[in-house]
Amino acid sequence: MKRFQQSAALLGIIGLCACNPQPPSTESAVTAAPVDAVVALGRLEPEGEVIRISVPNAQDSRVNQILVKEGDWVKADQVLAILQGIDRRKADLRDAETDVKLQRAEVNKVQQGDAKKAQITAQRAAIARLQAQLKTTTKQKQSAIASAEATLREVQLTYQRRQNLTEQGAIARADLDLAQRDLDMAIALLNERHADLEQTRTTLEAEIQQEQANLAELQEVRPVDVEIAEARLTKAQIAVEQRQAILEDVQVRAPIAGQILRINTRVGEQVNTSQGIMELARTDRMFVTAEISELDINKVRKGQRATITSEYGGFSGEIQGTVKQIGLQIGRRVLQEAASSGSTGSPLTDQNARIVTVKIRVDPDDNAKVTALTYMQVRVKLDIAANNYFD
Repeated sequence: MKRFQQSAALLGIIGLCACNPQPPSTESAVTAAPVDAVVALGRLEPEGEVIRISVPNAQDSRVNQILVKEGDWVKADQVLAILQGIDRRKADLRDAETDVKLQRAEVNKVQQGDAKKAQITAQRAAIARLQAQLKTTTKQKQSAIASAEATLREVQLTYQRRQNLTEQGAIARADLDLAQRDLDMAIALLNERHADLEQTRTTLEAEIQQEQANLAELQEVRPVDVEIAEARLTKAQIAVEQRQAILEDVQVRAPIAGQILRINTRVGEQVNTSQGIMELARTDRMFVTAEISELDINKVRKGQRATITSEYGGFSGEIQGTVKQIGLQIGRRVLQEAASSGSTGSPLTDQNARIVTVKIRVDPDDNAKVTALTYMQVRVKLDIAANNYFD
């Protein structure tokens, strides 16, 4: 029993010592080292990203010609490829352009009064024919009148002789009546011939006046005729514009100046509906899109310098760049750290990490090293030391 009491006392002393540890020495405190850089993964991209060049009706289009090859530098609006059907569309355009020339000539003719030249010539001939007819008919009618006047004179003399003989009782009254009848008929015939001449003159002169009025109308440049001719010209010009637009549909042009990265559709093939005909980018201005952890984004500023290395050895050494743009949204990490880095538990390998994308412009002196390395994964080290900023 005495031995048990001694053991209990010893345990109590040990417990008391454990509950009252000695305070740590101030000399053993460790100060954390200041952070002077932010490291992140990124990938190389051309300015403006890669453009897939296609056409609206890709599923119904086939490539007839490819005018460039991979690696070529092209200008904005340069024709890169031609689709099938261009020959027919060119012929349609030429036809429309010819019609414009014809309609423009027609407008000039109308404005100069030459549009009805043949009709004017025919009208003048009709007037001349009527005038000749009037002259000839007048002569004929005048001759008939002269004949009727001569007949009347003879009949008058006969009547006067018979009147004298009747008064003398040399002839019967019936003979005088016959002479009177002949006189009346001669007078009536003369009057008829005069009336016929007048009617002929009136009719032909009216026809001549009408034809002359028609001629004047043909010679007149009427505003409505000019408007009609100009409207036809405008319609023809619109047809040319439509044919040009249709022709443009089969000519694939570069939207920007840049470099052809890849051709996805070959001659004779239907246009690749998912990848387009080819891919184009401005590789003369390369950027790195870096995934900066949201924990570090407050340390990043525009103008900070960056050191860039290849994550998988795509290029040797280091290249330099400058922060040009900081994203405004938080997103999920896309890139993964190289397996050889051995960074277990590193934020660079955490696919659930939240990041902000930062655009870093590769220095012009280093751009040529990465021109052909679009989408290559790189490692970025941002120098966040004070006053280390560039425009």
